[in-house]
Amino acid sequence: MLQKAPKQYLAQTRRIFHCNCKIKIPIEHGEQLLEKSFELLEEIDRKYNSYVFGSYFSCINERRGNWFTVDQDCIEMINTIQKVSVITKGHYDITCMPLLKLWGFYKENNHKLPKSNELLSALEKVDFRSILTDGLKVKIGTEQEIITGSFIKAFAVDKAIEFLKGQGVTDAVINAGGSTISSLNDTSHPVWKVNIPDPFIKDAFKTGLQINSQTFSLSGSVDNHLIIDGKKYGHILNCITGYPAESIQTGVLTKSAFVGDVLSTALFTVPAVMRNEVIAELKKDFDFEYFIIDNDNKKTFTECFQYLR
Repeated sequence: MLQKAPKQYLAQTRRIFHCNCKIKIPIEHGEQLLEKSFELLEEIDRKYNSYVFGSYFSCINERRGNWFTVDQDCIEMINTIQKVSVITKGHYDITCMPLLKLWGFYKENNHKLPKSNELLSALEKVDFRSILTDGLKVKIGTEQEIITGSFIKAFAVDKAIEFLKGQGVTDAVINAGGSTISSLNDTSHPVWKVNIPDPFIKDAFKTGLQINSQTFSLSGSVDNHLIIDGKKYGHILNCITGYPAESIQTGVLTKSAFVGDVLSTALFTVPAVMRNEVIAELKKDFDFEYFIIDNDNKKTFTECFQYLR
């Protein structure tokens, strides 16, 4: 009896959103579709990434204190993020750039602990409530700066998945930096396997997860942190205290990559003492599964992540 030949795929990786983005589709869809998918990611990077000069969010930052006209996608992203920031009581806040700069995440050396008066001064500039919208216009405070790192590549992944589905693709995976992995699945290939990194050891993997037309979003500090006086300080900040959040790793399973990345970052920032209340409120608006690992290796998780026990 002849064995069925294994399914063949086209795959390519490019550097976009300051990370490696990989797209994998069945070979019969051809190189041209793969190319168009990357062009879409690159277009969204140019159009929305706060680090890209001339993008919508870059212009909002450059014209801080004044109204700037954007598009409907910008408004919808801001509205969703504002809702999550309200529920987390400001622990997750996309105006946190003054804090990131103060901590030195944009310096190669000379890292030092911020002084209390410096933290207070930076915290005065961090307030999601100062992001105002009026129709398609957006305005932030005169000393504010939005950072899109916690959501923009995931927004692009959603758009790319939507594009592939529109082209008749039913089996594909997009991996954006290892922290946003979104799949399409059909009966010929019902799941994609995702390796979940060890929360404490860089470049080590602890377990795997199977996803079926879903997105797995990951936030963690093992790959992005500062070492100051021999102690590690992660890059995801608690925007109420001004200090790095106490979590080590969070993972979220959703249909929407954008929602997943926002929630994985938001849950990372929330202190354990208020976590249950916040999750209950988030569940009223968003459908998601999650796990959270604290710095003492204490774990909380929903049933689909029970193997992390």
